[in-house]
Amino acid sequence: MVDPTPEQAEAIAAYGDGTDLVLQAGAGCGKSSTLKMIARSDPRVQMTYVAYNKAIASDAKRSFPMGTMCSTAHGLAFRAIGRDFAQRLNGPRQTAHQAAQALDVPRVLGYPASTPVIINDQGDKVPYPSKKIMRTALETVTHWCYSADPEPTARHIPRRPGLRMPDTIAQLAELVLPVARAAWADLRRPAGVLKFSHDHYLKMWQLGRPRLDTDVVLLDEGQDTNDVVVDVIQAQEHAQRIVVGDSAQQIYEWRGANDALAKFTADGAQQRQLSQSFRFGPAIAAAANAWLYVVGTDMRLKGFESVASTVGPVDDPDAILCRTNSGAMQVVVDALGRGVRVALVGGGSEMKRLAQAAEALQQGRPVDHPELAGFPSWDSVRQYADEEADGADLRVLVDLIDEYGAAGVITAADALASEDQAELVVSTAHRSKGREWPRVQIFGDFRAPSADPSTGLITVRREEARLAYVAVTRARERLDDRALAWVSTVQAVAS
Repeated sequence: MVDPTPEQAEAIAAYGDGTDLVLQAGAGCGKSSTLKMIARSDPRVQMTYVAYNKAIASDAKRSFPMGTMCSTAHGLAFRAIGRDFAQRLNGPRQTAHQAAQALDVPRVLGYPASTPVIINDQGDKVPYPSKKIMRTALETVTHWCYSADPEPTARHIPRRPGLRMPDTIAQLAELVLPVARAAWADLRRPAGVLKFSHDHYLKMWQLGRPRLDTDVVLLDEGQDTNDVVVDVIQAQEHAQRIVVGDSAQQIYEWRGANDALAKFTADGAQQRQLSQSFRFGPAIAAAANAWLYVVGTDMRLKGFESVASTVGPVDDPDAILCRTNSGAMQVVVDALGRGVRVALVGGGSEMKRLAQAAEALQQGRPVDHPELAGFPSWDSVRQYADEEADGADLRVLVDLIDEYGAAGVITAADALASEDQAELVVSTAHRSKGREWPRVQIFGDFRAPSADPSTGLITVRREEARLAYVAVTRARERLDDRALAWVSTVQAVAS
């Protein structure tokens, strides 16, 4: 057994106090091994380890001591409630059109056969047929299922390009919320007609106020835990709660995740940290610390001295990490054009759907793809990308479609290799979380901020700084972060 570092020994001793504990663990700093040490330090008690995903839970079952039950939150919920809906989980795929027909959206809304119209943020009229209403309603239900809220409201309606302003959301709410509530009523019935997912029984479980039969709850990846899970953990007042993660790696706030570490800290939990990284050496640690400074945390990583990592140009990266899906599409298309065998983390289905939606707009057909549903035409997408402050993400997509054509991008998606056969792996920074590669290059679609016109300060959003920190800490041996050189110019951070 490896001896604990001084920081790990402190964490084990803090557990022994019996009060709630928040453990901030930097990238590659051995949080899993520390949790195992805590579990082994007190074999008398029953512990429940709540893992971020099924793969981590499966690994934990093999390595944690016998007295620790290892599961995802979904696994706990399935045993309590989900098994009653197991037959619905195995149902066939269901398109938004099929779902709209099954629920009979016109009947739910009580509108005639004519298609409703939304006035988007730019003042354009955007048709909203039943299938588009249904898709948005199902996304609203999903966002609500991530929350601790008792019922879906307008705040759960996803904010999409062109559909963000209060007046637009109010129009959407009139169409979407009645359908979302009707959808939830259907989903709660074992014999319902809509496609059922794991998030649905998890929400039912949380609403039922479950009590875990355990002495200690170990919550992993606390910085990106959905409120629906945090609410369950906070309710376990009979147990000691140990919440582990890295607040600087919180990158899923946009889909409803919140920082459980901050919540438990605010509730009076004691705090400890792990700052010795075993993933990379001092050079990459220094690059990470530049972003930790911008994020505003007190954490500073110490690189592992025996790892000879470097920061500088990388001509043959193992992985290229991008800010956006559109940026990843550009890298993939360029690499395939050079004859490189390339893989895309998560596969090419999203890339293909985005290109198909762009093609439909070019042909004058309405689309319900989340990124483009708020636009009546391809020209309106171009205008939004050119003129709106938050249109930069779509600028890469517009340039890519204009240069290669939608058909070319679709062909590229079909030509992707598997990761084990690829010469190059491409990923968004979000999908790179939990991954690592020897040589990593950061792509140039990370947005360099401009000066605030009112203050003259160069300001970056904290969310962007956290995402950059995640990206640079994926490298083990060599990091090419020239695309993020603007970190030295940042003077202020916006929440």
